[in-house]
Order: sequence, then structure tokens, then C-alpha cells
Amino acid sequence: MVKYSIYETYSAIIPVYERTSKAITLGLIGKWRRKTINLGLKALNDSGNELSVLDAGSGPGNMTVELIKSGVKLRRVVLLDQSVAMLNTAPNLNYIDKVCGSFEHMPFRDSVFNMIIMGFSLHTANDLRRTYCEISRILNDNGVLASVSIGKPINPIYRALGWLYTVAAIPLITLVFAGPRYVSYFYDIHNIYVQLPPNNVFRSMANGCLRLIQYRDEVLGLANIIIMRKWNHG
Repeated sequence: MVKYSIYETYSAIIPVYERTSKAITLGLIGKWRRKTINLGLKALNDSGNELSVLDAGSGPGNMTVELIKSGVKLRRVVLLDQSVAMLNTAPNLNYIDKVCGSFEHMPFRDSVFNMIIMGFSLHTANDLRRTYCEISRILNDNGVLASVSIGKPINPIYRALGWLYTVAAIPLITLVFAGPRYVSYFYDIHNIYVQLPPNNVFRSMANGCLRLIQYRDEVLGLANIIIMRKWNHG
């Protein structure tokens, strides 16, 4: 997984984050966020109760915005990110709290969230196995993880296409939509891609902590949606 801290990168790209993200995902990022939220809520099936939700790796809170748009009843939403600058751009509502912290050491009590949402952040974990287990720890017994992230296809041809897209196409798109000063920051996506395990390994690392409910490859597996439930050891 990612062997270096990238929160400085995310702080630096705030002015161009959303428009460049839309461009490099060919306009699909909003659709993927909505699909992930909807699949997570369907798996949760919480019968209209107010939810306590963690947006992990929230950035400016785009996943939370989609969650609010879904109309689900919310008791509390916590935005967790390593970048204070990103958190400062997120929505300010009376039921939203903002916390600076890492995935591997989440500063929350056990079993406090009904749902954890992650929008293109799980792949940045320094220790993916520990992150999955931390997610399990802070979810309640019926809790659900709904994540959309960068993927590395199992198919070697698709994997090579991903390598080419991240090393060449993304820097070029960034140059056009954001300007030369941001190209090196978005090149970090290639560094992340290189270090990612293949998609089957990526999701299997949750075994024993979280149970897979649903998995969807997007664009040949270069992105993926994972819906998981807290593992019931009883």
C-alpha cells in the first residue's frame, strides 16, 4: 500500500480538486459516489432510524453531500481526514463534526457508527489490513462499509492500461484542466496505483474483520465499489 504520507498533496490541490477529479474520471466520479452511497444504504437496511455515519478520508466532504442528498435520516456525521485544510472546506452543519486523524488509528470508541463511507480514500491507507480491522472495531454489529476506490485489475492487459492511463493520461488531463503547477501532485495517483495489490487481494485483506456483501468493478476494474459488513465472530 501507500508507503508515504500524501495529506500534504491533498492540501495543495484544494483549488482544483473537484474539477480535476471529474476530468480524470471522465465525469464518472459523481455517479460512482451516488452508487456507492445507495448500495451501502440498501445493505444497511436500517428501517428509517437516524444514522451515525463516518466519512473516512472525507476530503471536502463530497461523499457526505451525496449522503445528505439521499434523504436518509442522520443523527451524526463525522468527517475524518489527515488534511485540516481539506476539512476546513467541508460543509458546516450542526450534526457534522470534523476530526483530523488516520485510518490506522481512528480516534473513536468501539461500535459507534452504523455506516462508514469512503470516496476514493481507502486505497491511500498505509496499512490496509489494520484499516479494515479499525473499521470493523468502530462499526456497530450491523454496520456497513461502503467504499469506492482506485482499483488494479486482475487481467494483465487491463492492468497495463491502468498503468499507462495513470502515468501518461492523468498528467496530461491535469495539465489541461488545472495547469502545470498541479501535475506533480496528481502524478501521485500513479504512485498509488503501482503500490496497490490486485483487486482480489485488496478486498480479501478484510477477511476476518469485514465480510464482503457486494463488489463491483468499474471501468475494467480501474475503480471498484466494495460493500462490506462487520464480521460477526459469534
